[in-house]
Amino acid sequence: VRDSVHVDQPKWKECRGVADTKEFCKQVGYPCLVRPSFVLSGAGMNVVNTDGELENYLKVAINTSADVSVVISKFITNAKEIDVDAVAFNGQVIVSAISEHVENAGVHSGDATLILPAQDLDETTIRKIQEATTVIAQHLAV
Repeated sequence: VRDSVHVDQPKWKECRGVADTKEFCKQVGYPCLVRPSFVLSGAGMNVVNTDGELENYLKVAINTSADVSVVISKFITNAKEIDVDAVAFNGQVIVSAISEHVENAGVHSGDATLILPAQDLDETTIRKIQEATTVIAQHLAV
């Protein structure tokens, strides 16, 4: 959805096999965040910094994944992880809440600590998050 409505996010791809995954990493550069396609976050995720680390991760992921695909994205070092929850009606956001992870992105193992309301976001960032939330709600027509 975010790609189709042009909301920024790190480059990502669903890959099958070592060659496809290595090619993506070559295109975007290390570090990359990799996870089995059936995992949303947490312990199944790993940040890889080299082809060797990627190969080691894929050996385990391919052996445990039923569909043998992984989702890989460019990992942004020292990035802040932000969540937004919203309620919309007919594409109009009625209420939203922006929360901020205490840990930097990629640090937690699924047990994240969040602060609500977010404490360290400037007005420009908050405005961009609200705009993206509105665009997504309108696209989904929820």
